[in-house]
Amino acid sequence: MNATDTQLPADQLADDVVDVVEDEPTPVGMRAQAAPWLAMSLLVMAAGAARIAMNATGEDADVASGIAATAFVVAVVAAYTHRRRRPMSRQLRLRLRAAWLLSAAWLSAVTYNGMSTSALAALTIVGTGLSLLYWREHRPKLNLVEPALLLSTMPTPDDNDLYITRWKNNLGRPNGTFAGSTLEDPEIIRAGYRYTLRLVPGVQTVAAVAKEVETLRSGLQLMPGQSVIVEEHPDLPAPTAILTVVTKPQVREPRGWPGPERSFDSASGAVNLGPFIDGEGMAQFTVYRNQGMFGGYIQGGPGSGKSRTIESICMALAASRTHPTVIWYGDGQHGDSSPLLVEHADYSAVTFDAIYNMLACALLVMRINGAINRQNKQSGFTPTQERAGLFVVLDECHKVFDANQNPHAAACQNMALTIAREGRKVGVALLMASQSPTLDAFGGALTSQNNGADTLRASLLSGNGLLLASKTGNAKQVFKVDIDPTSFPDLPGYGYLCNPRAGERSAPYRGFWVTDEMAGIWPHRIKWRSLSPVQANVAGERYARRHEEAEEQMAADMELIAMAQAGLLDVDAINRASQGTPASAPSSTVVAGAAGDESLVVNRVPMPWLTPMATPAASPAADTSRAGRTVALKDGQRLVLEAIRTGNNSPKRITMVTGYSASQVHNLLNELVDLGLIHNSRFGHYDLLVAA
Repeated sequence: MNATDTQLPADQLADDVVDVVEDEPTPVGMRAQAAPWLAMSLLVMAAGAARIAMNATGEDADVASGIAATAFVVAVVAAYTHRRRRPMSRQLRLRLRAAWLLSAAWLSAVTYNGMSTSALAALTIVGTGLSLLYWREHRPKLNLVEPALLLSTMPTPDDNDLYITRWKNNLGRPNGTFAGSTLEDPEIIRAGYRYTLRLVPGVQTVAAVAKEVETLRSGLQLMPGQSVIVEEHPDLPAPTAILTVVTKPQVREPRGWPGPERSFDSASGAVNLGPFIDGEGMAQFTVYRNQGMFGGYIQGGPGSGKSRTIESICMALAASRTHPTVIWYGDGQHGDSSPLLVEHADYSAVTFDAIYNMLACALLVMRINGAINRQNKQSGFTPTQERAGLFVVLDECHKVFDANQNPHAAACQNMALTIAREGRKVGVALLMASQSPTLDAFGGALTSQNNGADTLRASLLSGNGLLLASKTGNAKQVFKVDIDPTSFPDLPGYGYLCNPRAGERSAPYRGFWVTDEMAGIWPHRIKWRSLSPVQANVAGERYARRHEEAEEQMAADMELIAMAQAGLLDVDAINRASQGTPASAPSSTVVAGAAGDESLVVNRVPMPWLTPMATPAASPAADTSRAGRTVALKDGQRLVLEAIRTGNNSPKRITMVTGYSASQVHNLLNELVDLGLIHNSRFGHYDLLVAA
């Protein structure tokens, strides 16, 4: 199904997911069964009222005729309306029409002839016959408090006592992990059981117990898919907790993204991620609080729903009217992670050069916002229509901070660290995400000397931390929690909310799911913001050319496809593109440093371009001797050759000397290699093969 196919029912898509925020109660008991009897009782009352009207007015014929006509009109209209509003089987529809018409006939007859035993008997027999199919399709539903339902759908008191016993024997025993602690006040809830956990004052803390989730699961002997949640008790003194044993998670089925209006909580400045697994409350990603703007970190393995989670957060923020937010998106995996955000974000960066420039522009936005704060004697940041917040996403960040893939890795890490530490109070937030379960996601290999990776990790997690399913348990070391993501059920979007704001829950949740149909509809309904004129002017040429560079990248992709179809490909160029190797280091405009002691370079770096293997057309601009024969050179080839002859051997130096773009330089270098005039002596370094 494509976006066009789903355009018409878009509103219905939103309505269909209302229940993800607040479930409607299900009718219970005998109410549905009593509906036909209630209808027959109303007919008897209507007949009685008609007879009273006739006796009061003395106009028997007029009253009877009016009631009969009205009854038949109401019956026909009601049957037709009910058919259109509620789909039903043909048999049930025919019986319903018959019921309306027979009711009108009975009411008319009783109005004329008066109430009698035979009339009541006829109503009872005919009404019962017409109601049999209705009763079969509306069987009785037991009330939740009835014992039979408790036995079939709710935990049992015996299980309730079992967990108290297991805690006492395995965890609270004298030499247990939480010796002296007890579970009390058992309560049966829809998802399992809830207790008061009383810890030993001065010895144990709620925070320490909450981190030992795997120990608790072991001590309570939970089954796969079951979980335990530990939270501060809202009413009792420390150290007392509420412990919830989730034996029947309430989020087995995927919950569709509820749309912008229901996915952003304007009162708290937070994005609603999805319901907690016990069905009580909503996990939130808090962006705006305490006059500041916060990002965070998301870790999840393949298929965990990481990219869809990022998309739901970004769409909710982009659509917010109360908290205007600009979305920038960088992807270390060439934009493959989220085509949705590559297309719709105000600034999308899918190469290492573009990511470098995007982060540098974000620092410039921080500077102007800080200057405005000082000018207005303002502390902190609150978004307005004139100055929106800037939310920067860096997906697959482990690739961006890998020096083997990105020559700008160290500089990118420094800029990310500055944004994470200082962006809060000037309205720039950084959300990073990765599949890597180690500190390499923060540039760990770059910072063996200065601990920058751990500082970046801590700065991001002071905002929000989302731990999704993974094939390795190492991720819990990054989040500093004793949660094993390998034990998470195989449900996309299932995750653990770590380090929430004070008073909020830290518990497993099931994230809203952005389906392909929703991804084809909602982004086009959102008006994605750009920087204000003041912010854009400070961001400079890099920001002004962001769409042009995106078009260049798209053209490069189209060229790659065309060359692949024609069978004309340069293998070295493909390898460079697949590794995300930049065409050259950024150059030209210099601004003050990201980490305080080094300069940042902010200038356009064109996207790497692929070169066909076809022999270039010659131009008689210059001649160069080659193995005893003359080779005609184009002007560009001659200039690049001259640059190499004068010692400018790297693409970066050649770009600076010739004034050509990096993509043009690489094309010309490949042409000169094919002509046998130069060779790539080592990576990124070219030397002459013949004397000119």
